[in-house]
Amino acid sequence: MDKNVRLLAVGVAVRTFGSAMYNPFLALFLYSVMQISYVEIGVIFAAVGVVQLPFGLVGGLWADRVGRRRLIVTSLATEAVLVTGLAYAFDVRSLVDAIAFALVGGSLLNATGAAFSAYIADFSTASERTRSFTWYRITFNAGYAAGVSAGGFLVELFGFTRSLLVAASFIAIATVFVLTQIRPSPYDEALARRGAVAPDAPSAPAPSRSLRASLAILSRDRLALLIATGFALVFLIEGQWSVIFPLFVHTKLDISYSLLGIGLALNGVIVVVGQAPTTEGLIGRRHTTIAILGAALYVGAFLMLGAAALWVIVPSGIFFASVVVLTFGENVSAIPQTTLPSNLAPTGEIGAYNGAFNTFYSAAGISAVFFGGAVLTYISNPLLEWALLCLPAIPAVAILRYASSRLAIDKDRA
Repeated sequence: MDKNVRLLAVGVAVRTFGSAMYNPFLALFLYSVMQISYVEIGVIFAAVGVVQLPFGLVGGLWADRVGRRRLIVTSLATEAVLVTGLAYAFDVRSLVDAIAFALVGGSLLNATGAAFSAYIADFSTASERTRSFTWYRITFNAGYAAGVSAGGFLVELFGFTRSLLVAASFIAIATVFVLTQIRPSPYDEALARRGAVAPDAPSAPAPSRSLRASLAILSRDRLALLIATGFALVFLIEGQWSVIFPLFVHTKLDISYSLLGIGLALNGVIVVVGQAPTTEGLIGRRHTTIAILGAALYVGAFLMLGAAALWVIVPSGIFFASVVVLTFGENVSAIPQTTLPSNLAPTGEIGAYNGAFNTFYSAAGISAVFFGGAVLTYISNPLLEWALLCLPAIPAVAILRYASSRLAIDKDRA
């Protein structure tokens, strides 16, 4: 694995440590300090998410034109400034200012996600690319788990405003680290030289290609769009983990907040410890097959919850078992979701393809909250609830099996 990929992952871990200090607690601040209702919080988060959707694709196109490293450094520096602004908004209790800073910051993060993926892809191919994305995911989750723990302590001890200032400091440290420690990727260097590499090289840029031409390439790639749709359907199931899962286990399995917290922590531990061996065990398999396996594990975990709630079968034990199973599903699904977009991209379009796939994922994540909320509201049978929430797996599997039969093995192999 290239040294620059490792250094970028370390920088991202520090940045994620900072962002995790405040991001999971934003809803709590709005509810407890600004007296915003649950419904209003849901509307605010959904509206912000919808506005941010296009920026994933825009950022991918931008990364192919201005370079990955430049966009990454700009993103980190701007995020540190915006988090400081968010601290100010919380200090003066201005909801409008808080939404504005969160909206701009979230849009920027959506726009630069593809740059991180493209930077990693520029340094690797084939199975080494899969391993590089695995290392990135492990460090990201390690930073997130540590940041959430530290953030809860800081919010309790110092309040939201000071916690945000501490978070901004760590993001600023990450900015300096990335700026001074990682070099431009081969694509960045080729972009600076404008054609000094062979036009068919994996890292060769397409400096003369217009935005319209890039969008045309993407829109004509029906197989890639079909795979993105299949991944989005899988993500529609996975997205139930963040909101609907904790609501269900607390209200219908009667799992306490303390046990819920332990379960969420277990998820992070399994990701950090289990992602690398999971990746190594699946190296050489087809990405589309791996994605189907990941979806199956999620479906199994969620149906276990529904059965436990319906028949009152050792709810605490089933809860922890479902966390273990779905986290393995998360580790499995992450392999194709992070790697395959870069494999599918034509020369000079890795950023655009990653941006497009990220947009599909974001749309699925927003839809998952509405889908899950509607099912929990109108369906009373817990097993039927999860059966309905897992229905997207059927078209997802059909799409991915179809795509697998038409996708070149060199692109589809992990």
